[in-house]
Amino acid sequence: MSKIYCVGDIHGCSATLEDLLLKKIRLQKSDKLIFIGDYIDRGKDSKGVIDIILNLFTKKFDVTCLLGNHEEMFIDSFADDDIYEHWVTKCGGNFTLNSFNITTYDELDEKYLYFFKTLLHYHTLYGKYIFVHAGLNFSRHNLFEDKYSLLWKRDTTIDYEKLGDRTIIHGHTPQPFEETQSQLNHIHQNKIVNIDNGCVFAAQQNLGQLTAVELTEMKLYSVFNQE
Repeated sequence: MSKIYCVGDIHGCSATLEDLLLKKIRLQKSDKLIFIGDYIDRGKDSKGVIDIILNLFTKKFDVTCLLGNHEEMFIDSFADDDIYEHWVTKCGGNFTLNSFNITTYDELDEKYLYFFKTLLHYHTLYGKYIFVHAGLNFSRHNLFEDKYSLLWKRDTTIDYEKLGDRTIIHGHTPQPFEETQSQLNHIHQNKIVNIDNGCVFAAQQNLGQLTAVELTEMKLYSVFNQE
């Protein structure tokens, strides 16, 4: 039976992503795979992460990739010196530039530029799931109109009437694996799960795991940082 996997924030941890996909998930071409964004920054191999994902596309796996706030900063850094400075010095952008052996976004090879330019702000599936990097602004009539919230919002307050029968899967805010498991256990009541278990923050207590949620069996797959 085909399965639906959604992978949390990776942040340049290519060996960990490979371990999750090959040894834990054992991805099949009949499966759907959704990435929640934040592939780059902080970790040392952002290029390796993107190469793994591009290889999945090449092999015709069913893959959907969302835009994270770190990808947005990378893209916007080319045209805004303040964003560039903040991204490089405060958000781990220097690791991304080093990984690609470049100094600015526009120096990327065309296949990488295409990847970043085609990332989605959100994804919906079967009228049951909303995949988004960060959060939703329920004060808007159109939940997907506020793109800042899609990439940056924390602590989404849900209007369950607007949400209906859908469930939100997101990342962006690192939390311990146990909290994600608790959210999954109560998914039918609360209708939201955060799958960012702070993979790149292995030095911090209770973080350092890369997690995927599988939605047909409502199961978590997780590996500790392998970098």
